[in-house]
Amino acid sequence: MIHSMTSFARESATTDQGILTVELRSVNHRYLDCSFKLPDALRSLEPQLREQAGKALAR
Repeated sequence: MIHSMTSFARESATTDQGILTVELRSVNHRYLDCSFKLPDALRSLEPQLREQAGKALAR
């Protein structure tokens, strides 16, 4: 878990479907602004990912 107001973390995992890389960047904002770089085939998942990120991440 990131505890600093400004931070960076990266983690990768290999799956049967390929490599998943997650980057988290925290800057000093009052709000959660998620940005996703997804392949076109996965773009429909963005609303669910945004919702899950909001539940899992806290300021």
